[in-house]
Amino acid sequence: MKETLASVFLKAYFKTLKPEVTLEKGARLPSPNKPGIYMFWHGRMLILPFVFKEHGKYVKVLISRHRDGEKIARIIEKLGFGTIRGSTGIKKGGDRAFRNLIKALKDGYSIAITPDGPRGPKETLKPGVAKLGMISGTPIFPVTFSTNRGKKLGSWDEFLVPYPFSRCKIVIGKPIVPEPEDDLKSFSNRLELSLKNLTEETDGEMGWKT
Repeated sequence: MKETLASVFLKAYFKTLKPEVTLEKGARLPSPNKPGIYMFWHGRMLILPFVFKEHGKYVKVLISRHRDGEKIARIIEKLGFGTIRGSTGIKKGGDRAFRNLIKALKDGYSIAITPDGPRGPKETLKPGVAKLGMISGTPIFPVTFSTNRGKKLGSWDEFLVPYPFSRCKIVIGKPIVPEPEDDLKSFSNRLELSLKNLTEETDGEMGWKT
């Protein structure tokens, strides 16, 4: 696959950063035949593919079919990740994408998903990721990153861009599985709260003020 100008620029930019990865108790990195569902907010995804590119061959990333999604897919694939195009909703190829996600998990792949994407609302979890976890029985890991120096863009997701040569902390949270009493709504609420809390805690540790 031909290297894009964007991927060349992003690789050079990432080399200036100082990332640190932390795994909470029970968390794990993507690995062969140990599928997990890794969820992170749309505004906190910039550096994650570069941090975890060595594990990309074990991961398929859900990417929407809108125009910007095509650009993102090319960069993600160049880094070694697989992609599944569509959404977890009932429209715009959602049914097909959901079936492909289930198949990928059964085949031993992990899934990466932005549960508030592709267009928000910001940090509001859509129930597709909860449904995927409940049907597949796969643990869901909240993931986030923060930085000591950076800028939030004026986009709907307040996309976080660390400044070059800044420190970045990436955290994979403890696995979350549905409780016997959970329905789709309650499980979705637990997932959303866990990801919000993890992001707030990581921001606090890095001294990042929202």
